[in-house]
Amino acid sequence: MHSLVRYSSLNLAIFPDDKVLAEVPLGFITSDFSEQFYRWTPSSVQAVHSHVFPWFIQWCDFQKRQSGIRWVHTHHNWYYPEFGKGALEPWQEQFNEGFLFALRNADVCLSVSKWQQKFLKEQFGLATHYLPNGVDVKACDQADASRWVAKTGLKDFVLYLGRNDPVKNPVDFVLLAQHLPKVKFVMVGQGLSCEVLRDEWQIEAPANLVVLGGASHEDAQDAIAACSVLVMTSKREGLPTLALEAMAQSKPVVVPTEDGCMEAVGGGEFGFIYRQGDIDHLAESTLEALSDQIRRGRARQRVLNEYNWTVILSKLDKVYTTGIANSHV
Repeated sequence: MHSLVRYSSLNLAIFPDDKVLAEVPLGFITSDFSEQFYRWTPSSVQAVHSHVFPWFIQWCDFQKRQSGIRWVHTHHNWYYPEFGKGALEPWQEQFNEGFLFALRNADVCLSVSKWQQKFLKEQFGLATHYLPNGVDVKACDQADASRWVAKTGLKDFVLYLGRNDPVKNPVDFVLLAQHLPKVKFVMVGQGLSCEVLRDEWQIEAPANLVVLGGASHEDAQDAIAACSVLVMTSKREGLPTLALEAMAQSKPVVVPTEDGCMEAVGGGEFGFIYRQGDIDHLAESTLEALSDQIRRGRARQRVLNEYNWTVILSKLDKVYTTGIANSHV
């Protein structure tokens, strides 16, 4: 969101601000907050832009009907069963309902990935425009491997960056580390620890795996700068910004046969793809990526050409001001 404000040529604002959002768990708001929120009517606003939270989607719909303000909605990903342990949580089902409402009622509907664009058309008959997630290339270029090494003492490792979440599938990364005992591995992510892996996932971290907790975005970029390869083991992704950020840093990326991940690496032209759930193939792909000197350079150029926020925002600004988007399904 902050990149939208930073790179837009228009006067954009995040609303509510970060301080308010930090106090709204999973995007659920109190009735008192809702009442105050709906009392506020923006003046001199051309467009409102929703993404995920159902309450903000409803507010955008209200502004469209009440004041005729253009409503833009971006669809990132559907909540699939893989997002939960066995089944979706009630809040995830509620979010899916909110997504459908927005996709059926917003003036302009955008999809961050071509595969989700196709899914929405085939599953629900909903047409969207393709406009992908952007990458803050400038922030990626400011990453400093030496800063990470000074903080952690770790360098030249295979990296996992992701929270402790079923859909991020941390277990397969641990299995990979067990499979390649001579390679150094590092996990960075909110809620991760050796104890969590043992207690929640019934798996032991081997001696060649260091498990760290959460990190700031700056620290995460520094970790990417210090790593040799980024490995993603996700079961589902919309369009993974993490993979694109590593590509922007010219780091080899290994991803599973998952639609969003494969889209990010151009079907293998800009990264390495392994068969999801096949740890032997994951290990082979990781070793291949460790020796790569070709795809990493192409990957950065792909990000610069297609996913740089400066490229994306020129298109999004046009949507805000005219309501016109290209790449209709």
